[in-house]
Amino acid sequence: MFGCIACHSQEGTDMAHVGPTWKGLSGNGRDFFTKDKKKGHALADAAYLREAILDPSAKIVTGYERGEYAMPSYAGALNASQVESLILFIQALK
Repeated sequence: MFGCIACHSQEGTDMAHVGPTWKGLSGNGRDFFTKDKKKGHALADAAYLREAILDPSAKIVTGYERGEYAMPSYAGALNASQVESLILFIQALK
């Protein structure tokens, strides 16, 4: 409904997608760059996923920092229940 699958796959491949796959994302470590270009590493837990949905430019996954397409913020576009449902869905894609 919000076009997520145009950029993210559920099958584990990044091919033909401008964003990282969701399969196996939850619970794994993610290398990223912050808005001020500092490197970081975080576990893709519920808090990380929530931030990625609501403030996607806070931590840009390594390998996607130079893409010509940026993920939009879904703050205000999704309500709290929709954000939680999306997080649960991503967590289920092991």
